[in-house]
Amino acid sequence: MADTTKKQRIFMTGASGYVGSVITEFAIADGYEVHGLSRSEANDEKLRKLGAVPVRGDLSSLDVLRREAAAADVVIHLADPFNFDLSNGYDPVLKAQAAVADAFADSLQGSGKVLLTTGGALMAASDPNGGETDETTPAPNEEIIPRTRVEKYDLSLAEKGIRVAAIRLAPFVYGRGGSGIRLFMQMAAKNGHVLTVDEGKAHTTAVHVDDAARLYLLAAKKAPVGGTRYNATEPGGVTHRQLAEAIAEVVGVPVKSLTLDEATAQLGLFFARFLSADNRSSSAKARNELGWEIKETAGILEDIKAGSYPAVAQAIKSGH
Repeated sequence: MADTTKKQRIFMTGASGYVGSVITEFAIADGYEVHGLSRSEANDEKLRKLGAVPVRGDLSSLDVLRREAAAADVVIHLADPFNFDLSNGYDPVLKAQAAVADAFADSLQGSGKVLLTTGGALMAASDPNGGETDETTPAPNEEIIPRTRVEKYDLSLAEKGIRVAAIRLAPFVYGRGGSGIRLFMQMAAKNGHVLTVDEGKAHTTAVHVDDAARLYLLAAKKAPVGGTRYNATEPGGVTHRQLAEAIAEVVGVPVKSLTLDEATAQLGLFFARFLSADNRSSSAKARNELGWEIKETAGILEDIKAGSYPAVAQAIKSGH
């Protein structure tokens, strides 16, 4: 008689990271067995504490990726080669990501298993009339980081009998005192001000890390045949100015506005564009097709001012 008690297995890159660790936590609570790629003893220990199985290797360990993908029911790819190191251009990143995708495809092709990849809602151009965008919105004319080329390649793997879904995370993933908000707090404390671009008038979207993790797991269960995309974004949105003022309030520094040219000179093109990008991405597709719900309803401004971040700000100010 077949063993019907066998747990489904998830293999994940980036499992010990900010979003990945929450997915791991929720997946194990949901009855999955999670195997996470790990580059260090410290990450091994973090994964074990979460209840996951560490798998030693990195994104260049293609044989490891093939082996683990073959044994998994779901593959979730969160890690990014080179991170923000674009000193040699983006072509090496594209090549590395394609090699990872091909390694997964070698093991998953024809299986109907799920492969979830990760991108960002900023891969859609802003609406010139200030309206919402969705997963069908074209990419900006000038992409600083051409992530859409990675996503297009990933989604093409659906032609090999893999259920591929690309999760587009909001520009600001927040909660649990981590991620970019923590980074901006550290920068504010160091520089003595919070920077915003063009008075911070552009809108942006956010998503709580717990809600983002829930979306990955819903997509793992319900991703349709063929390749598709889902925005992981909260409805509504906030302005960059509102975010800057909230961070300034808890860190105890003023807000300083720069022009785009000034910000580019001081911060580099990527961060200058990030802080001036207008994004109002709709998550209606994820809500309608997957039944995704926003459960962390307080919102990013409340979390910064009275949720998980005041303690972070206090620790930063006290030098910890």
